[in-house]
Amino acid sequence: MGPNDAQIVRVFSREPKGPIADVTLDPTKDAEIVLEAEAGATLHQNAGKYRVSLVVRDLSDGTGIPAFVTGVATAGEVQGSFTDANWPNLAASFPFVVSSATLQNHRGHMAQAWGSVLYGTNQPGATFAVGDPFQILP
Repeated sequence: MGPNDAQIVRVFSREPKGPIADVTLDPTKDAEIVLEAEAGATLHQNAGKYRVSLVVRDLSDGTGIPAFVTGVATAGEVQGSFTDANWPNLAASFPFVVSSATLQNHRGHMAQAWGSVLYGTNQPGATFAVGDPFQILP
């Protein structure tokens, strides 16, 4: 990755604020799908634009599972400029919350998350990653 680029490090599921990935989610509790990314120093210091997107798909029935970043109204998306509150440092973590009410509708199903970061203004770039599949417990 160069100084004018951004790159997703990983996408993974976990219990809220958990220290490690968790491939089994308890539907009686909220869960997080986390997208971790890094920005190059030049891109970041020039406060370029970014849009982080996350799609969570129920692999068992083909439906989407909405996930939200706290304080953002649009499911599966957060956008801004590097150095803002969501991406203050070169490395950033975006925890998308899936509510327990939503998880209960997908009990016993397998799911997977896809993430992307679109960055830059004049010469935009993009990076993509796929998280490991995870199981929503019955």
